[in-house]
Amino acid sequence: MERVTVAALLHDIDKQLIRRDGPLHGELGAQMLEQMGFGELAPAVDSHTIEAIRDERRYPRGWISVIVWVADKHVAQSFMTLDERLDDMSARYPAYRAEIEGAREHGHALEHELAAATGLGIDALVARLRDAWAADSPPDAAARRSPPTPTESDHI
Repeated sequence: MERVTVAALLHDIDKQLIRRDGPLHGELGAQMLEQMGFGELAPAVDSHTIEAIRDERRYPRGWISVIVWVADKHVAQSFMTLDERLDDMSARYPAYRAEIEGAREHGHALEHELAAATGLGIDALVARLRDAWAADSPPDAAARRSPPTPTESDHI
């Protein structure tokens, strides 16, 4: 469980360094972790993006990667369902709407895979994720955060 926690904390390690013509978000973070000697965390960081779920080479494999992908897609400025998160991403990044919509089915498949592995239904899994997020967030966290402003250099 420690690796899941660390991978979740580091999954956006490269976000401030990404540029439109550079490596994809996640790929750079994975490279950074490999170079720092934390290669066991690289697959989860590389595979947590919308681009990755549509790329056979980067698709989330292994439970650490699946858990990080599913958990990441339930949180923006607040906890939300997978569909709410993808709708939010489509609204914030209209240029990537087709890619986001193309990832929806794969995302639900990962969510179902995780629910089945834990012996929970989807609703129970989402409730547990929501409880874990709420336990680690200050009561006014959502109110203090302002939504990120998309830029041309953002990758989804």
